[in-house]
Amino acid sequence: MNEIDRKKLYKIPWSKTDNAGGWVEVTDSCNISCPGCYRHKLEGHRPLDEIKQEIIELKQKLNCDRIGIAGGEPLLYPQLPEVVDFISKNGMKPLLLTNGELLTRELLLELKKAGLIKFHFHVDSGMNRKGWFGKNEKEMNELRQYYADMVYETGKIQCGFNITIFRSTIKYLKDIIEWARKNTDKVNHISLVALRAIPLSPGIKYTVNDKPVDASVFQHSRRELNEINISTLEMLNEIKSYYQDFTPAVYLSGTSEPETFKFLVAIHIASRKNIYGYMGHKGVEIVQVGYHLFKGRYFDFLKNPAAGKKIFLLALADKEIRGALKEFFKIVFKTPSELFRKIYIQSISLQQPNEVLNGKPNLCDGCLNMMIYKNKLIHSCQLDEYRIFGDLLHPVIKESSII
Repeated sequence: MNEIDRKKLYKIPWSKTDNAGGWVEVTDSCNISCPGCYRHKLEGHRPLDEIKQEIIELKQKLNCDRIGIAGGEPLLYPQLPEVVDFISKNGMKPLLLTNGELLTRELLLELKKAGLIKFHFHVDSGMNRKGWFGKNEKEMNELRQYYADMVYETGKIQCGFNITIFRSTIKYLKDIIEWARKNTDKVNHISLVALRAIPLSPGIKYTVNDKPVDASVFQHSRRELNEINISTLEMLNEIKSYYQDFTPAVYLSGTSEPETFKFLVAIHIASRKNIYGYMGHKGVEIVQVGYHLFKGRYFDFLKNPAAGKKIFLLALADKEIRGALKEFFKIVFKTPSELFRKIYIQSISLQQPNEVLNGKPNLCDGCLNMMIYKNKLIHSCQLDEYRIFGDLLHPVIKESSII
């Protein structure tokens, strides 16, 4: 496995008090079951006033640029357009995380009118989705295309996809990225999320406030440890075996294991027809710092993914963008009409979520998905630890084995 030179990556300086994103959950009800889901149905739909109060608190505590609306399945929530409208009117970008099953064109237009900026559709072969049983990830691209086309036709709403990666599906990373590259004008973001779960092993026990608890009550607990140890580096090497030019520019590290890459993000520069190259770490740093300088906060995504040719101005400081600019000129020389095509940026994010490494929880340092629970900020992936046991799980190594 190839190592990565951190000096050639930009570590985004997000923190708990100055972060690009926040997270609010409107319901824990869902219409699909997914392997590795860390949310249990305990409450159902939440009161709108309570949700609005959390949105205000997130803005104040995180200085966030966008808020992800999640669940459960948020499309089940009857007052969803009001939540979107409230986020938008409070000066933040609303992002909706959904499986898409309940999305109609009428609801899509209503959400657009309310101010929705972006969808993140969760679509992968592991989901219990009617009509798609037994389909592989390459075949699932048909469903992804349906949602991408549906959103694109409405205009002015971005589209991204979250895809859980299993041991059995890592071989399809090539097909997922190939499809994404063919849809740079419609698909603005892909998150490839390695399956993670609470490891159940004879060598480890769990306590909450020093009292033993049974971690197997969580639906995202697993005894098959090899199924939950895919890393961002393993996914990167799989991708680079097909796309040698694939160049991450951004990372976030772990909380207990800082050398881990919890996020690795590559950013395509492309037209609808051609991939020119990638943004490098210097280009990303200039844009992030510049946004913070003028807006007073960091960002997760821009309102307009059509960056235009102005992105090539960053070539002065960014070697990778200089390479993309050279490729652009080569293509224009052969096909002059390319000069008039829009230029987009498309991010491909490799993610290694909450895990237990060396006997300690290893979360994302600078997590985008912090949320409010009982007036304090918590990692959204740990919410059910609080809801079920009242506090966080603490792994305790019982033997010499290390998880």
